[in-house]
Amino acid sequence: MIQLNNKNFLIVCLLLSFQLFSQQLPLHSQYIYNPMVINPAFCGVTESSSVILMNRTQWQGFTDDKIGTTSLSADYLLNKQKHGLGSMLYSDRTGAISLNGLDFMYSFKFPVFLDYNLSLGISANIYQYIFDETMFEPASYDPIVSGEIHKKINFDSNFGFLLYDDFLFFGASVVNMVQSNVLDSQGNINLPNQLIRNYYFFGGYSIFNEASKIGFEQNFLLKKTPFTDFQYDINIKTVFNDIFWLGAGYRNNNEIVGLFGFKYNRFSIIYSLDYNYGDIGSYSGPSHEFSLIFYLKKG
Repeated sequence: MIQLNNKNFLIVCLLLSFQLFSQQLPLHSQYIYNPMVINPAFCGVTESSSVILMNRTQWQGFTDDKIGTTSLSADYLLNKQKHGLGSMLYSDRTGAISLNGLDFMYSFKFPVFLDYNLSLGISANIYQYIFDETMFEPASYDPIVSGEIHKKINFDSNFGFLLYDDFLFFGASVVNMVQSNVLDSQGNINLPNQLIRNYYFFGGYSIFNEASKIGFEQNFLLKKTPFTDFQYDINIKTVFNDIFWLGAGYRNNNEIVGLFGFKYNRFSIIYSLDYNYGDIGSYSGPSHEFSLIFYLKKG
């Protein structure tokens, strides 16, 4: 029997959660500012096309190995506001597991009724999956842990739609439609090592009072896989003079979120902090997320 120290016990738990089909995708709190991370139909939706750098550090202090996600994304609206293009370069690190990928997105928009438009989006995702066995330190020899670094390049695809006007929006997406195998089965274990489909439902509304220059936005996010129950986020945000904003959110894994941001000229800076008051919060500090946005066109 393998004896593991605390560091490696965490890694084993993460791997087991992967095998049990729990959430496999990066977690974000600032998807309300960069919704392309969950739905390609959002690319090119606004005229102020942007470049966004995001970095998230998850559960600080839980382990010596950093758990986090870094991404650089961009989108652009072209051709009489009918077509949108987007791309995202990302790196997600969770102990011995890493995903590094490049996502190419396209969306097509058209009016449907009243002032509502429909955006249909699709993306092609090329990523490298890395499983680093050198991060395991068994107390005695075990043939399953060979000390190798397994790497594989895979392809997957996402699809989504977005129905929106200036006040309301609602969208849904399917991520990992192909359910590509991340690694070949090892040894005598003949189980699928694949990214499973994730389903997202994202909606909300926003209002802005021209007289007071104060705006308000409320939105929700539902997440589902074939092997897990619905998970949900609820968020609210208040904007002052389109320059400064404050927000708060609740996630049903016993997590609360606070964020603030400000805009200057063509730049926005956003910071959010997630605090878990459940079991995992007893062993770790909060999660931090930071975004820097550059708008290609003045809003």
